[in-house]
Amino acid sequence: MKKKMVFVVDDDPMMRDSLKRYLVKAGFDVKTETDGFEVLLLLEYMIPDLIISDIRMPKLDGITLLEGMKNRYKTKNIPVIFMSGQSNDEIIERAKELGARFFLFKPFPLDYLDGLIKKILPAESEEYAVVQDKKPE
Repeated sequence: MKKKMVFVVDDDPMMRDSLKRYLVKAGFDVKTETDGFEVLLLLEYMIPDLIISDIRMPKLDGITLLEGMKNRYKTKNIPVIFMSGQSNDEIIERAKELGARFFLFKPFPLDYLDGLIKKILPAESEEYAVVQDKKPE
């Protein structure tokens, strides 16, 4: 069974790397980018199952990335989880209008992604399972 592909987009290298490590450990193929512009280029030849993106990035922000995705047939249905360190009701509302599935405020515990990903990407086999570091109680 083919692994699910997740794009992680964030200009913060620590956030990008920690998300990548967590998702790889959970069994995903992960591609990281620092900016929405790079993702739009990547989407020309690679379609992920999910995108987890920061909102504020230097070249092309997450909202503009999602707008660009919605204008393309191949990418308009890719689910997106947004994350941001800043609370802005206008941006949150725009993300919702564009179809973003969830909005997370940084910092957040990485294992919080488990439930969100399971809602977005239902398991198709035993190979896909979001794992946690801690043992169940």
